[in-house]
Amino acid sequence: MKTTVPSVDLEQWLTASADKREHVAAELDAALRSTGMFLLDGHGVPREVIDEFRARAKEFFALPREVKARYAIEAAYDSGWLEMHPGGGVGVPREEGEEAPSAPDLHESFYASPTHSTGSPDLDRIYYPANRWPEEMPELRAAAEAYTGHMVRVAEGVNRLLASVLGLPEDYFTSRATKSTWTQNASWYPSLNAVGGVASGQLRNGPHTDLGTFTVLSRQLGVGGLQAWNEEDDWFAPPYGPDSLIVNLGDLMEQWTDGRWRALKHRVLAPSPTAPDEELLSLVFFFETDPETVVEPLAEPIGGGAGMPTAVARHAVLAKLGVVIEPTS
Repeated sequence: MKTTVPSVDLEQWLTASADKREHVAAELDAALRSTGMFLLDGHGVPREVIDEFRARAKEFFALPREVKARYAIEAAYDSGWLEMHPGGGVGVPREEGEEAPSAPDLHESFYASPTHSTGSPDLDRIYYPANRWPEEMPELRAAAEAYTGHMVRVAEGVNRLLASVLGLPEDYFTSRATKSTWTQNASWYPSLNAVGGVASGQLRNGPHTDLGTFTVLSRQLGVGGLQAWNEEDDWFAPPYGPDSLIVNLGDLMEQWTDGRWRALKHRVLAPSPTAPDEELLSLVFFFETDPETVVEPLAEPIGGGAGMPTAVARHAVLAKLGVVIEPTS
């Protein structure tokens, strides 16, 4: 593998010298131009908070289907439970041309969203959909809210880091993210024994890019695990650190940087016959920005000069899910 996926210590970045920052920024910029991914250390998320959310989410997925179905999502932007559906259900669109596109991605998910309000019920429904917390498991809500509290803090640090790497004022992104839209996803990847078999071309999560500005991922290492893609290496397994988070860029950040940085194309491999009992549970924080932020591609030399269009943040995200927001008068 030729690709270098750098590791950035967020805590050390805050106190680093100018020379050290310049070195880290150059390494990170190169990685985001080629792949769109880096590891994040020094994030300050306690291990017990991560473990608690993962454990409570696993308990939820173990509930009978008829119980989970009470919290099923009803639209592409909803919060709640998403079971396995042909073609990936109402989740992120899959890449065209992939083998066996009608085979379901082999995972279940539970989604939660922020509790901001615009004052308009119609806008809140699509900007900040109401959460569906399982009455049977109040511990899940407590664990998720503890974790997402840290994720919002980490996202602010990542936004400041990315702005600095671009040579922009540190608050360039955070000033546009005071009431951000985001989605916290717990994704359960059942074992091969649990699903009973894998169709040709079937994956735990088909190839895709994320739709927002960036994603913060807490993952578990596995045989049927995460793969990233770039032109140099094709598909490859990114490095893993037990205490590291992964940050990968989404479509909105690629658009904002006018192609200087790329949204990470990634997938999760199918469960493997070499590890038939392996199940994994990922905690995935999809971060966007304030929903009505006008994402105007940055001009060269900061931007990449790809000529991408200007977009309204949440509108652009939902349009890729087939949801059109009518302009407000």
